[in-house]
This record gives sequence, C-alpha cells and structure tokens, in this order.
Amino acid sequence: MSKRIKVLFAGETVYIFSKIFMGWDSFEMGRYWEHEGYFLKSLKDHDIDVTYIRTNNVSEEFPWTIEELKSFNVIVISDVGSNTFLLSEKTSRGERSPNRLKLIEQFVEEGGGFLMWGGYLSFTGIGGKAFYKNTPIEKILPVTLSPTDDRVEVPEGFSPKIKIKNHPILQGIPDPWDGWFLSYNRLIAKEGADIITVIEDYDNDPITIAWDYKNGRTLASAVDCDLNGATPSFLNWKYTNTLYTNMVKWLAKQI
Repeated sequence: MSKRIKVLFAGETVYIFSKIFMGWDSFEMGRYWEHEGYFLKSLKDHDIDVTYIRTNNVSEEFPWTIEELKSFNVIVISDVGSNTFLLSEKTSRGERSPNRLKLIEQFVEEGGGFLMWGGYLSFTGIGGKAFYKNTPIEKILPVTLSPTDDRVEVPEGFSPKIKIKNHPILQGIPDPWDGWFLSYNRLIAKEGADIITVIEDYDNDPITIAWDYKNGRTLASAVDCDLNGATPSFLNWKYTNTLYTNMVKWLAKQI
C-alpha cells in the first residue's frame, strides 16, 4: 500500500491596487485574488495532503531547512519569483540565511519531486522578473530557460497536443485533450527530457516536460494551473483533476 503523499504548494495569490481618476476626484481600490483553487481541490479530492503557502507569505513561511522540506514528497511552485525565496526579513536586517533555491535542489537530488507551473512569475517570466535563469532551479528543471521575457500570449487559445501517449501522468487521460489555454512560457527541453505535450501551431513548443534528476524527479508545465492562463473550459474538464493528481503521483514515484 502506497504512503499518503504530502505536497508543499507555494504561490498563486495576488494583491491588486488601483488608483481611479474621475474628473477632479480620485480614489483607490484594492483587491486580493487566490488562484490556487482548482489545483488544490484536485489534490485534496484524491486524499493528497497539501500544505499551502500564499505568495506574500513565501518569503517568511517557506521552509528554511532541508529537514523541513523532507517532510514533504513533492514541492510545487506557481507564479512566485526567485526574489521571494532569496530575500526576507533576515536579509533586510543584514543577516545571513539559507539559500532556499539550493535547498530545493538538494531536496530533489536526494529523492524529492518538484513541479513548476507556468505563469507571469514562473521560469523567466514577464520582463524577466521571475528570474530563475542560472539558478539552482534551472539546474534541476528538465528545461533551459530564456534569458529574457519568455511569455507567449495566445489570445486565440490552444489545446496541448499529446506527444508521449503512454507516459504515466497521462493515465486515464483521453487523446486529444479538451479545453483551452491563453498563454504559456516558452521553454527549451533539455537533452534526455520527456516532452509529453506540445503546442503544434507554435513550432511544437514543449508544454509538459519531465525527467529524472539524480534521485528525484521534476516536471515543468509551460501553462498555468489556474486562471488566467488556463481557461474555465480546461479547468472544468472532467479529466483535469486526474491529470493534476497524476503529475503529483509521478513526482512522488507512486505511478
């Protein structure tokens, strides 16, 4: 009997502040969004334990030691730039602290699983601001990252095409996929990586890429796990829960 999988999921929240001008008058509006719901619900519906850290809490609440990280089977990051892991209250006080990107690398090297979802602050990101290029995260990922903005906007929408039909993360997933995405991060698969899905109309750019890294496994998904890169047509597809769960099970070496 397989052990219950434990996942650490970080990201997918945003604060928006707007200044509204109307003639002589102006006022401010604020809004807080959480975009983690579909992925989080998929895992919980399949009895996977998830510890969720909202984006603005990552710098202080993400684990500081390898021992803490090893209490999980899989680490998932979505729309959190590298600065949020590297900078903290400790650095603002001039104190030394562990490099948590290096800790994630060690976690994978010693058998853990790691998934990065696409987004404006994933991989290289909008304006290059996610800035995972030349970090320990790029080292463990099955892809090479762009040195500049890697976003591709696809307002007409696309559905990924399956390239490796028998890959474990596609167990129970029909071909073709259903549902649409509106953007992705342009990634270059490393030699030896498995390119599971692609976007045909954009030079067969890889969308889902996997590989074994030392004693662990990593997955790169060039598309977002929630709005606005993914659309309701995909998020409400009856097989999306299975796909999300398969990804985590494969990373935890349970399929």
